[in-house]
Amino acid sequence: MVDKDLKLETKCYDASEYGYLYGLNKKIPDEDFEKIKPYMRNFRRMDFVDGIIKVTGRPEGYRCLEEDVPKVEEILGITNTLERRNKIIENKFKDPLEKSKLKDQTGEWLLTLFRKGGTKPKQDLSRLVIHSTKIYDPANSFKNGFEDGFGELFIYTPHGMWYIINNSGPYDNHSLNNVETKYGGAIGYRLMYEDTLDRLIRIYTEENLYTGEKLY
Repeated sequence: MVDKDLKLETKCYDASEYGYLYGLNKKIPDEDFEKIKPYMRNFRRMDFVDGIIKVTGRPEGYRCLEEDVPKVEEILGITNTLERRNKIIENKFKDPLEKSKLKDQTGEWLLTLFRKGGTKPKQDLSRLVIHSTKIYDPANSFKNGFEDGFGELFIYTPHGMWYIINNSGPYDNHSLNNVETKYGGAIGYRLMYEDTLDRLIRIYTEENLYTGEKLY
């Protein structure tokens, strides 16, 4: 019987070499695992170019490259495929109204997830940027508003995923800030890497990378 809940999910992002690496979301019988083992690799810290200083997520364990995802899915009879999940998003993005609704919804989810589940350790933006694996800047909001106290960023680091809300405008409540920035401060929430969180961020930001002035 096909397990409808079984799927491959992103386990980590390696900025130096492999990109996204995938693993199963649950344990499967040993005999089934032996069938997919030729497409899986038991990654260790030493397998990455820079150790894991340029990796966000959980790199260690049995993982497969994105190019091998369809093969593993076919062998295991996975119906909730990566291609299917991507197509759902692609189709919504084709309709401007559906795209707008989806982005608004994911934005609300992200704010709730980071506010309710995230931590707010004191940090310096330049330090986060130096150690980042990638930085998303939705609609270039931070690039265009950094100096004036506006904009938001999603920063992937080896120690988690940060949601940075610029909060250095003249009328902002600066006492809420826990992240130091060049022009004042920001509110920063941190969560550990998780497949669904990563997908929500990529939808909301449209994977728009930060291209503004140097942040360190």
